[in-house]
Amino acid sequence: MTYKKKTAAVLMGLTLGMSGSVFAAPAADGAAAVADQDLAARIAAIEAQQQQLTQQLEALKKENAKLKRTSKVAESNKNAIKGLKDAQDRFKLYGFLRASYQKDSDRAKMSGHAWDTSEEQTNNRFYLNLMADYKLTNHWTGHFQSETNQRYSYQGDGTYRKREDGQIQRIWATGNLKNGVEINVGRKWNMLGQQMSLIGCTTDGIDATVPVTKRGLRVGGFYYGMAEYDNADFAFWGPMVKGPVGHNFDVFLAYAAINKNKDALVNKPYDGNTKIPNPYGNRAFVVSAATNVVRNLRLTGDYVQSNHKFIETNWGEPGQTVSYVDKSNANKAYMVRLDYKWTNPDVPHSFSAFTRYHDIQRNSTIWNDDNWGSLLKNTKGWTVGCSYVPVKNVQVELLYSRASLRNQYESWYMSKGHRNLYRAQVDLFF
Repeated sequence: MTYKKKTAAVLMGLTLGMSGSVFAAPAADGAAAVADQDLAARIAAIEAQQQQLTQQLEALKKENAKLKRTSKVAESNKNAIKGLKDAQDRFKLYGFLRASYQKDSDRAKMSGHAWDTSEEQTNNRFYLNLMADYKLTNHWTGHFQSETNQRYSYQGDGTYRKREDGQIQRIWATGNLKNGVEINVGRKWNMLGQQMSLIGCTTDGIDATVPVTKRGLRVGGFYYGMAEYDNADFAFWGPMVKGPVGHNFDVFLAYAAINKNKDALVNKPYDGNTKIPNPYGNRAFVVSAATNVVRNLRLTGDYVQSNHKFIETNWGEPGQTVSYVDKSNANKAYMVRLDYKWTNPDVPHSFSAFTRYHDIQRNSTIWNDDNWGSLLKNTKGWTVGCSYVPVKNVQVELLYSRASLRNQYESWYMSKGHRNLYRAQVDLFF
């Protein structure tokens, strides 16, 4: 009995197992189908992602190409801007416009027959000072300067007086070499003395200096031909020392030898038909120094002396003899100037003032700068002035000068007198 029960149980188990196997087949097929669908979905998703990535990649390629083109354009623009900047740095144009008025009615009295009464209006004008720098190489720069005067008044015949239409008066080159040598060659406005006392005028020639101290003191020499007037017929040369010699002390020392004998006849300036006895001598020197006395207060002094000696000679037109007697040496010049602050056209409301004393004997300087006619030879006197910058690049200047004339026999100045000069001017810088 027991055996039968066991046999029945085994048979039942086999039957159920077989039945389970038969009934399990449909469930397995369904799972496989679901798996296939899931795989297909995943493949489809991957393909969609791949397609999306392909589209994004194409978009990135286009963006990259666009960026490359933009980069090329930017680089091209950068090069163009750099080229323009290099050109701008290579060529510079600058200067100032001026409108000025002055009252100088006593100058004709002081000047004898050399100047007519209209000379008092010599600075009543519109004036242009135009300058340019052109970088030739890393060490050489070319320059030119053009001055134009358009005066307000007319001569008696209705024509403009002393009208200058802006020709280029000065052309020169400057060299700054690696070893510190500085060279200027050509026609330019040159100075000897910190107040342009020995010369302050246009010359043809060359000068060169080298640094000798770390502070900037320079030593060199010059050869200049006088070019301030067309009929000039002499030149001069010599050594010079200029620059700082201490923390607060600047010097300008120069010695000039002139290629004319002391008793030679030279062309009278601006008069090609007349000879005059040499008024310069044939040797001259300047000692000039400047220091800041206190903050914003600078003192400058110049002393000039030539070796001109009194002479007695005869001169004149062919067939005509004129006696010329000069029994005083009159060969020294003194200039002292005190400046309070300094104006800067780039700094609105900057202000400066100065006072100056001068005593320029008739045979002392070669051709000192006359400061637009306010420092005449053979005069002594005082000048006061001030400048103010109301807005950027606009400067207003006022000046008053009183001077007396020494008596002399030279034909430019014939009588004693006193001069009162009033001047106002406005400069527009660019």
